[in-house]
Amino acid sequence: MISLSRNKVEISVKKAQILPSGVTNLVFKRPLNFDYKSGQWVRIACLDLGESEYHPFTLTSAPNEENLSLHIRAVGPWTTNIRRVYDPNNVVGNKFPKLYLDGPFGEGHQDWYRYPVSVLVGGGIGVTPFASILKDMVSKSRMKVKFPCQKVYFLWVTKTQKNFEWMTDIIREVESGDINGLVSVHIFITQFQQKFDFRTTMLYICERHFQKIAGQSLFTGLCATTHFGRPKFQDFLQTLAYEHEGVQQIGVFSCGPPPMTHNVENACTSLNKSEGTTYTHHYENF
Repeated sequence: MISLSRNKVEISVKKAQILPSGVTNLVFKRPLNFDYKSGQWVRIACLDLGESEYHPFTLTSAPNEENLSLHIRAVGPWTTNIRRVYDPNNVVGNKFPKLYLDGPFGEGHQDWYRYPVSVLVGGGIGVTPFASILKDMVSKSRMKVKFPCQKVYFLWVTKTQKNFEWMTDIIREVESGDINGLVSVHIFITQFQQKFDFRTTMLYICERHFQKIAGQSLFTGLCATTHFGRPKFQDFLQTLAYEHEGVQQIGVFSCGPPPMTHNVENACTSLNKSEGTTYTHHYENF
């Protein structure tokens, strides 16, 4: 998506990192009076690549943080050039090209805190908004901000965690700061979906054993529970009704490819046909 903007603010890039899987992390100064909500997105233009060409990216920083950050994956000519231009090895004197910033935009899944139990489901590039949201909710919990939400379940659906190594770092940061146990993370690695053979079975056994002994995943190093294959959303959501007996409504927020959000919608619709807990689904397709 390319757009032109009239409300541009020139900002300085303070730090740039070249990360695996073609991802570039940009950290830049937060403009004065720039207020935003977790999960929102901005448009940026790079002076070295043409100041009138804007591209949208979701903020991965949290509203309480001093700086803004983006994780940009190289999937086309412009984002590939961003990776080249902001590679520290190509920058003289650590002076990065300035950016133009426009935004913020979007709702950002802000209703999660209104439900006693919330479920966040991220798949593919749709996991990006939840980086900001997870950091924001843990920050609010640590500061003892009062809100109705008592428990959050984050389901990350990915072909392999190596596609988004930076998200693993975000989750590690969230786990470290979640002193009140607000967030429970489940990672679903789908690359074994079509070949659940002896090797995969042994991986599963080793993972469960290691997690039981060490309290963390053999594959990710996180405390999060790692699953092999795609999530059975209906089964997972139904167990929450038993886990949180007496909760009348559970908020479900999904962001990712249409087939995934459609499966979440079907699971909620099916469960809502029965009496008891109501599942309210909000979604965005990426």
